Amino acid sequence: MSIPFATPGTTRIGWIGTGVMGRWMCQHAMSKGFAATVYNRSPEKTKPLVELGATLARSPREVAEKSDVVFAIVGYPKDVREVFLGAD
Repeated sequence: MSIPFATPGTTRIGWIGTGVMGRWMCQHAMSKGFAATVYNRSPEKTKPLVELGATLARSPREVAEKSDVVFAIVGYPKDVREVFLGAD
């Protein structure tokens, strides 16, 4: 069985939660050549990443639809449930 590797320039990453930790983690991946789609409940927190070339999504669903791999850095268990099991 072959496990695919994430490849800069090919693998599209999605990032949900761009606060204190998520923003820098996503920015580091982007600096290595990964294209990112980002979402945060507070859209202003996505601004530094969008200014670096990330695509802003309107919902976690949109992040998933535009990504090969999705990272979620959210604070509380209820937020994790909403991101992965919510309607959007």
